[in-house]
Amino acid sequence: MDLTTSTAAAQSLQYEPNGEDGLSSDMLSYCRAHVLSRIADQPVGEHPFYHTFIEDIFPPDFYEIVRNDMLRFKYSEEVDDRYQDNPAFTNKRYSLFGKKDQVSELIYALFSDPDVKHAFLKKFYVNPTKQLVDKLQIHNEFEFVYTKAGRFQEIHIDIPPKFMSFVFYVPEHPISEEQEAKNSTILYDKNLNPCYPARFKANSVCIFVPHFYSYHGFSSTIDRDALVMFYVNQDELADWQAVRQDSKDMPPFTGLLDAIERKLRSHPLIEFGGDEERLVAERAACLVNAPRGRVSI
Repeated sequence: MDLTTSTAAAQSLQYEPNGEDGLSSDMLSYCRAHVLSRIADQPVGEHPFYHTFIEDIFPPDFYEIVRNDMLRFKYSEEVDDRYQDNPAFTNKRYSLFGKKDQVSELIYALFSDPDVKHAFLKKFYVNPTKQLVDKLQIHNEFEFVYTKAGRFQEIHIDIPPKFMSFVFYVPEHPISEEQEAKNSTILYDKNLNPCYPARFKANSVCIFVPHFYSYHGFSSTIDRDALVMFYVNQDELADWQAVRQDSKDMPPFTGLLDAIERKLRSHPLIEFGGDEERLVAERAACLVNAPRGRVSI
């Protein structure tokens, strides 16, 4: 394919449907090869907890298509309210989950590819098995999130059935390096000191694995437009939904801690190094002290 990086070319790029899914096999293969290459090229950062920040995650021409879609929905009547970031305000969201447009389907198919999932997993998990790869699916919280300037997300950890969390950055306008830094996903250390290793840079993604101290959030000085996505184990999600709400959301948060511990025992993390004492110690030191995995300070 003769693909250019200009916005005009991206807007005119045509999909060539092959098969019932309506996707272009050429386009999917093109994006898949690019993403696998970018995953392979990027090391894992270890501070304040294991994460990776991948620039140019999409081919530039496909990124422009994603950005155009993000903007189209942002200024449409199709957005919904998003309540979970902070009780003090409401963000906006547009769900891509289950949508049949070509962009949503291609992104979903791309990150559902077994080789792509395995490439991500092996950066964080000890010998991820084919069974685990096959079990993980994209969660229904697969959506563009639109945050106005002057807002922040409360510090929290993601629910245990989430095996990997992704925040793709899709800023509306070109932004300065200072704005990239100030609007990055904030990763907090165990003393809740903020760290900014994953800049809010166009066509980049911040990725991490939820566990006992994967404390994170964000703040915004400009419009902060992003695409969020999670890999979940559907069996564990069903188990989590069956756990009594009071054990999840009331001290000592036994349901939450038990579910995290079961996941980490079944699917060990490279970060924990198979250290039994550390697993027990990290559970005891978990700072969650509010509902929905939040840390109130």
